Parts: sequence; C-alpha cells; structure tokens
Amino acid sequence: MADSNTYEEIHSTNLINVIDRENFPRAFPPHWHRYGEIVILPQEAAGEKMPSLRVNQVLCRMEPGDVLFIWPGELHETVENGEGVLAGVQFSMEILDELPEFVQLLPIFRTFRQVHGSDAPLLTRALREQILRMLEILRQGENFGGVESRICLYRLFIELGIYVRETADPARRVPEGGRMIEKISSLCSYITENCEQELTLESAAAHTGFSPCYFSRIFKRVMNYSFTEYLTLQRIKRAQLLLAESESSITEIAYLAGFKSLSTFNRVFRRCRGCSPSQYRRYYLR
Repeated sequence: MADSNTYEEIHSTNLINVIDRENFPRAFPPHWHRYGEIVILPQEAAGEKMPSLRVNQVLCRMEPGDVLFIWPGELHETVENGEGVLAGVQFSMEILDELPEFVQLLPIFRTFRQVHGSDAPLLTRALREQILRMLEILRQGENFGGVESRICLYRLFIELGIYVRETADPARRVPEGGRMIEKISSLCSYITENCEQELTLESAAAHTGFSPCYFSRIFKRVMNYSFTEYLTLQRIKRAQLLLAESESSITEIAYLAGFKSLSTFNRVFRRCRGCSPSQYRRYYLR
C-alpha cells in the first residue's frame, strides 16, 4: 500500500499505483513526474469544504462525482484535502503506449482535465467505477491483482475513448467522425516526434491532405488547441523530458526543443508551467 509521504513514487515493476482515501495526502507541494494520475472525488463524498488541486497553476475545485486527469510532466499540487475524501490511481504511460487503439487517441485524451460529474454523469460514473474496483483489489489483496488493475485501467480508457468517438461535446464533433479523429491523431503524433523542426500550418495541412483553412478549423475543433498552440505545447513537453533526463544547459534544451531563442523559451515555459525551466527541473519527483 502506498504511504502518504511517498505515494508519488510509482514502482516501475507494478506500473500502477492505487491511492485510497486513507493514504491520499491532505496536502502535497508542487511537483511533477513522468506518469499519469487520475484523481476522483466519490459521488457520496460531501463536506463543508471540498478538496482542490492545482495543475499548471490552474486551481481545480473538486465536486462530488468529479474526475481529474493529470498528465505526465504537468506541474501539480494537492492544495486541500482536509477531510481525506480524494482517491486516485497513478499509471505508467507504457500501459497505453503498447496498444495502437489507445496511442491514436492519446493526444485527445490529454486534452481532458476535470470532468464534472454534473456535466457527464455516465462517463464519470464509469471512470470512477474502474478506480473504485482497483481500490477494492488493493484492499482485498486479490490473486493476479496487478493484472486485474491493468484490465480496469484499460476499461477506463475504453470508456473515455467511446466518449470521445461517440458522445463528446457536440461542439467538438467533426465530419467523418472517428476517421477524421484518427487523421488528426496521426498528425499529432507526427508533430510530437518532429516538434523541434520548422513546422508550419501549411506543412501540417499538407500532411493530412486538407487545405490550410479547413485543417485549421477542424484541428481546433478536435484538439481544443490551435495548431500553433499545440506545436508550442509539444515543444514544452520535449523540454520537460530534457530537463528531467539530461544534464544539458537551459540554453541547449531551448534549442533542442525547437525554440529559436532562450528568451522566448523562458517566457513561453513560464506562461505554460507557471515557473522557470530551472525551477521546474528542481520540482521533478524521481
């Protein structure tokens, strides 16, 4: 069972950590790591003071039934969990990266932050059920518990994938449905892998076979980011990995991530992450 002082340290042999209410910290300082985290506030949890977390400098106040996604590299902290009502799961992205059906949807999955139980009751209930099942597996010490937990995580993301493809916000639906989403997701993978290069809206549109105008409109609708915003975000993520994995200087990292100047890198990084690159490097929780 995870300890409240060390719960952020995922065990690579398990690939999944489940944190129950008793072990979810009442507060935890700003930090980041290279695995994902999903936090829930059970529907039955109610108190005078609802818990809150801060992700990338945005305060997320949790309401009963809410589900909060924290993705690798995102600076976050537990601000308030005074009544000990939060629970969650941490998982290695390797679990999703090994399945093509998930890989093509990961860029869209990562646009999800706080899913409110009041706005998407069926989805949030399905997501919470899988995490609560993982908590039960932990409590019971079931045989093949690691396998069962992984199955639960798969089911969680299957539910999210179905929501993305079939029942997402109508404002984000696109012509040709799933086929269009797959094209955009494929392009997102290309952007991520080549973000240090000189990519333009025109070259990205050509990669999909769409006109720049149509591509720009559809990309924004699917991803909730403009092409330029998404490219910048991928460059920031590339820089985050370099800050964690290398001893390179901040100047070297700026250029390796695709930024043309150190001043631009520092300004954009602070805007996206709420701290300087050097501070961010110190926040990394190994």
